[in-house]
Amino acid sequence: MKKQRKHPMEILWICMSAMCLIIAIIRNVKFGFDEAKAMYVFSVISALMFLWRRHLRRKEEQNDNDKKQ
Repeated sequence: MKKQRKHPMEILWICMSAMCLIIAIIRNVKFGFDEAKAMYVFSVISALMFLWRRHLRRKEEQNDNDKKQ
């Protein structure tokens, strides 16, 4: 039986964080920091969402393992 992936949201959040950071750097170079602030904020929020989701998944996996034992 094929195992289903449990972390597509983590992949989404880390990709979004990386893309926002790249866009922020480009906007910073072209237009200055004031125009790039929002993208830096979105990048940080996306990274924090990735970390939070990863923490929740690991906690969930640990609970599942404890229930099996």
